[in-house]
Amino acid sequence: MKEQTFHVAIIGAGMGGLCLANGLKQAGISVAVYERDESPASRPQGYRIHIDPQGSTALHNCLPPHLWDLFDSTGGDFSQGFSIVTEQLHELLSRNGDAGDAIARHRSISRITLRRILLAGLEDNVKFNKRFVGFEEARDGRIVIHFADGSSARADLLVAADGVHSGVRKQYLPQAEPSETGVVTVMGKIPLTDGVMALAPHRLLDGPVMVVPPSACSLFMAMWRRSGEASKTLRCLGIEGPLAGDEDYLILGLGARPDFFGLDTESVPVPGRTLKEGLRRALAGWHPDLRKLVEMIDEEQLVLNQVRSSQPPAPWVSTRVTLLGDAIHSMTPYRGIGGNIALKDAALLTAQLTQAHRGEKPLLNAIGEYEASMREYAFAAVADSLKAMKQFTGQKKYPAFSMFKTGMRVVNAIPRLKSRLVSA
Repeated sequence: MKEQTFHVAIIGAGMGGLCLANGLKQAGISVAVYERDESPASRPQGYRIHIDPQGSTALHNCLPPHLWDLFDSTGGDFSQGFSIVTEQLHELLSRNGDAGDAIARHRSISRITLRRILLAGLEDNVKFNKRFVGFEEARDGRIVIHFADGSSARADLLVAADGVHSGVRKQYLPQAEPSETGVVTVMGKIPLTDGVMALAPHRLLDGPVMVVPPSACSLFMAMWRRSGEASKTLRCLGIEGPLAGDEDYLILGLGARPDFFGLDTESVPVPGRTLKEGLRRALAGWHPDLRKLVEMIDEEQLVLNQVRSSQPPAPWVSTRVTLLGDAIHSMTPYRGIGGNIALKDAALLTAQLTQAHRGEKPLLNAIGEYEASMREYAFAAVADSLKAMKQFTGQKKYPAFSMFKTGMRVVNAIPRLKSRLVSA
C-alpha cells in the first residue's frame, strides 16, 4: 500500500474515535474525523470516567508524548478503591486501589477534560457539524461517505466510532443493533460542598460505592474532585478556569426496571420532577443521609438512560468498513469498562493499520485480524457487564440475598479471600 494515498475516515469524535485518530496520526497515516456536533462544547460529555490499565495502555500507545503526560498528570492522583454497602450504609465489601505501574494503572478523569486532551493537535483533522447519512463503495474500491449538508468524502477505510446509535452500523451491520435490557438508570449530580461531604459515605474518599438494598435496584455513587493538575492541563491547552460541567460533584445513579420507579418511559423525555419523585419512592426506608442527598439533586439535572446491550453477531466478511466501541459492542455501565474497551479497540486497530500502511500485510487482512480479536474480548466484556447488571438490579430473594451479604462480609474480613475476589 502506498503511504501517500492511504486515508482513513472516522465517524464520531468520541473517546474511541479520537484515540484512534491520534494513533493513526502518530503513525503517519492520513486521517479525518467527522462529528455531528457543531463544536467540542455543543453538548455535555457526561460524568467522570474510570480509565483502567487497558485503557491507560491504549492511550499511552496512541497519544503523542506531551498529551500522554497531560493525561497522566491529570488523571494520576485518584484512588481507585471500590466498596459495596447496604441501603443502611453497612459495609459489605471494600477494596483499596492498586498502584499499578507507571503506565498500566487505574486513573480517573473528567470526560470533558479528556476530550479536550484528545482533540489537542487534531484541529485540522476533526470536522464538526458533519452528520453522517450513508456510504457507498466507489468503482476504485474506496468508500464514499455522504453527509446531511450535501457534502461527501472519500477514504480507503471507513471506521464507525459513532456510538450506540451508530448510523454506519445501521447500514453496514443492521443485524448487530443493540437491544433494550429493560433496565433504566436515573442519574444526577450534586455540587460537592462541605455539607454534601458530611452526608456522603466515607468510603467515597477511596473510590466509588455501590449501594445494594434488598429490593430490585442498586445505587452507584462516586465523587469527582478536580486536582490542581487538572487546572494546569487546561492552561496547557489554552483554557483558563474550569470548563462548564467540570466542577467538583457527587454523582448518583439508581438502576432498576422502570416500574420500580413508577415511571412510564414511553413518554420521553421524562420530566425531572417525575424522576425526582421516582427516586424518593425508591429510597423510602433507606439511610437518612442517602435520602437527604437525593433531595439535594436539582431535578432539572436528572437524566434517564435506557440501558442497552449488544448481542454477539455472527462473524462478518471484512471490508473497507469497520467499527469500534459502542458502535459494535454496546454494554451496560455495570462494570464501568465500556470506554476502556473502546480505547483498546482504537489501539489495536491503530497497530493493525500501521502494519498495513507499512506494507507488512494486506489492508483487509489487518482489518480482519482486528475484528476477530475485538469480537473475542469485547463481547466477553459485554456478557460480564450484562451479568453484573442482572445481579445488581434483579429481584433479590430471601434467603439467597441474606447468604450473599453474609458471604461478602466474610470475604471482607479475611484479607487473603478479599485479595482473590477483587483481583478476579
